[in-house]
Amino acid sequence: MRFDWSEYLNLAEELAAISGDSDNNEAKLRSAISRAYYAVFCLARNYLRDVEQDSRLSRKTPDINEHQYVAKEFIFHKSKAKKMIKIGENLSRLRLFRNKADYEDRVFTLSSDVKIALKMAQNIMTSLSELNRETE
Repeated sequence: MRFDWSEYLNLAEELAAISGDSDNNEAKLRSAISRAYYAVFCLARNYLRDVEQDSRLSRKTPDINEHQYVAKEFIFHKSKAKKMIKIGENLSRLRLFRNKADYEDRVFTLSSDVKIALKMAQNIMTSLSELNRETE
């Protein structure tokens, strides 16, 4: 059975909600951003691979950075559709939040970053769902 990547966004929302009075508050907030990113990154990657039939994503090759590639494929999509461009732009922005949460020792804007990241991920997921319905 295939994993439902949207479950990562559900987990991210749970982590953000329960972080308020916890000793490991920061770890939960950082993990929420990371899970939100991976939820929509994997859904976007799978859309390109399965719906758009992108052969570069169906075979794993070390010559591409999938994270950059997926975002750019949406931004520069042949259709020039605003929805596609917005998905790519938001995915790129969300990746910056994820990198900051995963790699920086100090994140002074963590609470606001989580709120923004969750909203962006939800917007991306909604747009991807709409695209999937259009292709059915």
